[in-house]
Amino acid sequence: MRVGAVIAAAGTPGGFRAYDKLENTDAGAMLRRMIYTFRRAGVEDVAVVTGYRAKETEKSLAKLGAVFLRCGDYENVQMLDLAVKGFRYLKNCERIFFCPADVPLFTENTLAMMLAQDAPVVIPVCGGRKGHPVLIDAGLTENIAEYKGERGLKGALDASGAEIFLLPVEDDGVILRARSEDHFEELAATELQADIHPKVKLQLMRNEPFFGPGMMVLLKQIDVLGNVRDACEKAGMSYSKGWSLIRTAEKEQGCPVVERSPGGKSGGMARVSSAGHRLMERYERLEREITEFAEKKYREIFDMDK
Repeated sequence: MRVGAVIAAAGTPGGFRAYDKLENTDAGAMLRRMIYTFRRAGVEDVAVVTGYRAKETEKSLAKLGAVFLRCGDYENVQMLDLAVKGFRYLKNCERIFFCPADVPLFTENTLAMMLAQDAPVVIPVCGGRKGHPVLIDAGLTENIAEYKGERGLKGALDASGAEIFLLPVEDDGVILRARSEDHFEELAATELQADIHPKVKLQLMRNEPFFGPGMMVLLKQIDVLGNVRDACEKAGMSYSKGWSLIRTAEKEQGCPVVERSPGGKSGGMARVSSAGHRLMERYERLEREITEFAEKKYREIFDMDK
């Protein structure tokens, strides 16, 4: 089962602007924390919907493998619009988490508990309060997109008629928003600090390394944007660096990874080839299994004295 996640970080919808009111919190660091937490829970595809401070945000997250979906009209949209934008990109996922950017402190354990529930909609509840992220079956996303009411995502879920499972959790992070009145900064720095985890960088090589995290990021962006120049910008690398990665991968693989047609101000159209998609899928699987093994060995070695 493929699981995706949408993070709404476009502006007032999704609460991204809330970080401007906090003195000692880096919004980019909070988004990185969210992405890492989703990844550790087995989420393969993370889509970040950006708008306000979009270039800065995308640059700070460029190496993490998330895909950026720019919302140019972010001042005039609702959170539901941001959710739908992400759902449409994650069309290959069977279940999708949705979370506004100002609720970043949920835990990996909460996500695992949510994924274990066999319900079309799962909402975590802490202290009697509903929180985020929300987990939604992909089959509901078209109905959600068609909702025309005034109650946003909640109204769309209610109108879908789907069973909503309220999951009790002992995780204040699902309800804690990035607001000074909630003592967000104090809690983020003490009680709700992220746990330590190993991070493994995986590269494939033959005569030289040819496929790793940078190439995965680039290919995901090409899938979304349809050309290499824009994909390189979103991936935080130069145009020449991007083409160097593509050519090296194709030389070492012995087949096209990116199919392109030249021309145009953006360098022509491009798409990931079937061989490229196959490589991405197998790399993701290998990376996931190596990460799980590294987590297991980390606990064995670092918990020896406990």
